[in-house]
Amino acid sequence: MGARLWLLEVLLAITAVCGPAIAECNIHTAIVPASAAADHAASASRNEVQFSLSSKVEGNCPMIPDRMGEWSTSDPENTMISAHGLATCVNATNEPVTIHNSGMIRGRPYPPATLLCK
Repeated sequence: MGARLWLLEVLLAITAVCGPAIAECNIHTAIVPASAAADHAASASRNEVQFSLSSKVEGNCPMIPDRMGEWSTSDPENTMISAHGLATCVNATNEPVTIHNSGMIRGRPYPPATLLCK
């Protein structure tokens, strides 16, 4: 009984000094760049924007499998986007179009980005 009490006191002391063992979960997702512009009348590479995914997971997070996503644009008539995130301005747009990726990191989706075609 004395040994158990001593062990309990040691564990409580460690918890008091070091804090609780359960860490907070922080998941950050982004499409990079968050906003961009390109000239639809320009030659290749100047009428394109390369989008990519960025993520960072810190702490004690649930082990939900990550999911690869597909790229899409809110205006497929004036913009195209490849399976690798390369967006091309086909025509000018009156306002920025939304670029999406349906992937997820530990259950967290990527926020959309925008593309303005001049």
